Amino acid sequence: MTDMKVLLAAVNAKYIHTSLSVRTLSAYAARDNVEFAEYTINERAEDILRSIYLKKADAVLFSCYIWNIKMCLDIADMLKKASHSTKIILGGPEVSYDDSYIENYDFVDGIMRGEGEETFKEWLEKGDNIKGMTYRKGKEIIRNADREPIHDITSIPFPYTSDDLRKNKGKLIYYESSRGCPFKCSYCLSSTTHNVRFRDLETVKNELLFFIKHDVRIVKFVDRTFNADRKRSYELIKFLIDNAGDTTFHFEVAADLINDELIALFKTAPKGLFQLEIGVQSTNDEVISAIDRKTDFNLIKKAVRLIHEAGTVHMHLDLIAGLPFEDINSFKNSFDDVFALRPHVLQLGFLKLLRGTKIRSESDKYGYQYSSKPPYEIIRNDFVSYDDILLLKGVEEVFEKYYNSSVFLNSMEYLLQKYSSPFDFFANLWSFYSNGGYHLAGQSRNNLYKILSDFLDDDLFKDILKLDYFINNKGANTPSWALREYNRKLLGERFEILTEDFISENLSEYNGMATKDIIKNLTFEEFEYDVLGDKKRKKNIIIFDNKYDRRVRIYKD
Repeated sequence: MTDMKVLLAAVNAKYIHTSLSVRTLSAYAARDNVEFAEYTINERAEDILRSIYLKKADAVLFSCYIWNIKMCLDIADMLKKASHSTKIILGGPEVSYDDSYIENYDFVDGIMRGEGEETFKEWLEKGDNIKGMTYRKGKEIIRNADREPIHDITSIPFPYTSDDLRKNKGKLIYYESSRGCPFKCSYCLSSTTHNVRFRDLETVKNELLFFIKHDVRIVKFVDRTFNADRKRSYELIKFLIDNAGDTTFHFEVAADLINDELIALFKTAPKGLFQLEIGVQSTNDEVISAIDRKTDFNLIKKAVRLIHEAGTVHMHLDLIAGLPFEDINSFKNSFDDVFALRPHVLQLGFLKLLRGTKIRSESDKYGYQYSSKPPYEIIRNDFVSYDDILLLKGVEEVFEKYYNSSVFLNSMEYLLQKYSSPFDFFANLWSFYSNGGYHLAGQSRNNLYKILSDFLDDDLFKDILKLDYFINNKGANTPSWALREYNRKLLGERFEILTEDFISENLSEYNGMATKDIIKNLTFEEFEYDVLGDKKRKKNIIIFDNKYDRRVRIYKD
């Protein structure tokens, strides 16, 4: 085993992602005969096969999740046929909780279950007959005893190098400062390991400083609950504020554990330094109890509103459709409750009954029907029908396009005022969208504006939509659906408007520049309504400053 060449293969969800698992395994093993390679699920399986085959590894280990398992199996199957002597090992959360993948696929030679670092390192030295391994011996499948989790996770080496970060500049970098979760949510794999193990605080600080010094764009913590230890999370957040650079840090937090001291600290943070992901899942107490979750929505509301007031932190709130006791009306209430908090992003997810979770083991109790293949997503249960799921899928689609995209902000505010329930608005928007057949093909952003202009026959709304259009489409031409065509007289009027006094008062950054050069950065558009003011019918010109992202309004006679 010591001389064979080993390849750790990661198939990531997107090109901008990086794999923490293969890097960590490689760093922990610290062996010259181990290397890793990364691919994406958007590549052709044949191209990935060719790349892996040409590396001529004696053993290939695939990091397996619900979103890449099919491609991993396809590649592994072809690899075994191309090189029968190549050993195929699977690892990761999708394959750790039963032996079905080795029982059902004869090209799989072994599975590393659970935490992989120590198992992988020992496997390199001793072979298959070790703790944490299920392996094939002739026609027999042998499942050895489980391996205990690593108690001291600080013993796991930092998996990134300067060269690695340079090669992956601009990509999302994953980082782990703790393992385990203090909570026991029945749908989550973290519920299978209740104890939380923390990486040494000073070690974490040094590693985060390494990211900052290398100008990493986004570091996403994989810690299940970053603020499980309030004192520790406060100290880390203060450290990141004190050493802020161009790196954004993304945490998953329990909002009801956020206290006044942390809120005060967030107020001192540079805008864009932090992104918080907050799992609300439901605001129905019966639902929360059924999934063994312990949250207080009143505390969540308080924390989210205070963070909003701080004005420095991007917030991403999550809901899960398909939980026990959450019928369509209950979900509507949960949606409206969370939307009222106005997160920057509201993620509407659908329950996935993952291998190893409590909710999967008790699926019959709630009448769950779910896809038999990954990602094991709900089809229906005793509380929501498939018709309900289809409606929620539609709401999710238009919500992602029109709200979470943040490019229709003014239009959404105007439309939402016409509905007592945000959920009802997005349900109606979905009905219009699907009845028009727009869901049957991908829609460009320009098409999305046109579709929304047809949704409501309202002159003021068309001007508000036009405002969003020019805010998010710098230098664009007047769209065909606009209330009025472009007034070509503006081409000459622009020079009359841009007097020295006007520039000094409204566009002072351009002082001293020639007017012909200033105009290159500006878009002039006429509006029938005062969309930047009281929304009354008052003709005006809005100058969109595309360089400095601002708007200047001029009323017309």
